[in-house]
Amino acid sequence: MSNSNFRRARPQSTRYSNNCHSSRVTYDHNFDSNQCFYYEKNNEMEQQSNQQSPVPLLAPSSQQAMLTSQQQFYSNHTYQSNNRPFHHIENHLSNRMWSNTMYQEYFRRYHQQHFKIHVVCYNILAQSLLEDNRFLYMNCLKNNLQWHRRKERLLREILRQDADILCLQEMESYHYENEFRPKFMEYGYDSIYLKRSGNKSDGCCIFYKIKRLRLMESKAVPFYQKDIRILDRDNCGLIALFQPIHPETSSDDLFCVATTHLLFSPKRGDIKLAQLQYFLAEIDRLATRDCSTNCYYPIILCGDFNAQPQCPLIQFLLNQYIKYDSYRCIDISGQTPSSVVNERFSYPLPSNELLPLSFVTSDCRLATLNNELIFEKQVNQQQSSAILTHNKQLLSVYDSNDLLDVTTNAGDEAHLVDYIFYTQQENDPYRLNLLSRYDLYKQNEVIDVHMPNHQFASDHFMLAAKFALKLRNTNVVHQQ
Repeated sequence: MSNSNFRRARPQSTRYSNNCHSSRVTYDHNFDSNQCFYYEKNNEMEQQSNQQSPVPLLAPSSQQAMLTSQQQFYSNHTYQSNNRPFHHIENHLSNRMWSNTMYQEYFRRYHQQHFKIHVVCYNILAQSLLEDNRFLYMNCLKNNLQWHRRKERLLREILRQDADILCLQEMESYHYENEFRPKFMEYGYDSIYLKRSGNKSDGCCIFYKIKRLRLMESKAVPFYQKDIRILDRDNCGLIALFQPIHPETSSDDLFCVATTHLLFSPKRGDIKLAQLQYFLAEIDRLATRDCSTNCYYPIILCGDFNAQPQCPLIQFLLNQYIKYDSYRCIDISGQTPSSVVNERFSYPLPSNELLPLSFVTSDCRLATLNNELIFEKQVNQQQSSAILTHNKQLLSVYDSNDLLDVTTNAGDEAHLVDYIFYTQQENDPYRLNLLSRYDLYKQNEVIDVHMPNHQFASDHFMLAAKFALKLRNTNVVHQQ
């Protein structure tokens, strides 16, 4: 998405625009409405800032209780951390807001034809990783790094969204089983979880509202494969196939949600690309609606990709193509300037296959499925082995051209490495539509902010988006 497609109106005195609904919007099937936004006042945050007293965690099934504005708890006192003074009041960020796509207007008029899906993606920062990398958080108050404080703040922030689906990364297995899973069950969520392999204690999980969604199938995807040399790291992904719960929902009204946390190492872009190739192949299997016609259920793909927006890895997702032997390992994720990387990782990626064709094909499909003909065709045609393709027409919820957006802020570095993607296919372009997104902070807004802090319990910012799934049975009247 380019900035020119946005309708922005930001008066200097406030982050919200006035009279944002004054213009009439006409829906046009030939107009890509998903990529035009306008701003809507965030009533939830407004209520939150008007609260006069602190409240505990939201009561189950209640959305009336709002958190008290944290500004009233923090006066302009100077605190000392590692002999480096700073002021909390100066580091308090303004409330984030939601911006709506132009499809929102069409959805409001024809909401009975849609099912609304609210998705959250959040790397919550595993406590074990925080402890192992204390040097990254030397400017943070020690109290803000304690798990019992971080846990309460994370729960409050996540539950306030009241989302249908929560995709969380860096969730420790103990915290999942003993704290998050029991708490979210009180709020009507069920979940699936996958711990990273080896001796790692964290992993990925997907929570979903059991009154809104039915889990049809799921797939845990550990990226470690002992017989494949390049897949030797303990990262993982989760995939789920959901059906909206409604008496008249058809069996064809399914959608796929996938979340992952790719390898961090900026030097090993080859491993990240191989992990992504394998994950896309597993998504392809679960999301396939009709093998004979290459039809897929709508897909929402999110997570921490440890890659910056303009890098080859993200462009591969968006453009469906990469010739990777023209890049060096350090170039794939765009995280590290070449000036600070030694010569060992300055060589190009190999010209042969990253993964064996007998495992995953170069078009990101599992070779063990009913695609032996595809595999044979690639071998017979001797297709260039340094090319990867996929057939998922993915769009990014956030502007991949806006290099100032931030999703993580740790160790004096602020970058965009977390994403929410969604599919919009040519044969059914309006099946899954983006309604709104939870806007990100800019680099200049977080330059003096050290995370975790009293406001944000992780070193990542939460991502959130709302989608409209167009139901096959247009006679369905769905209560939003």
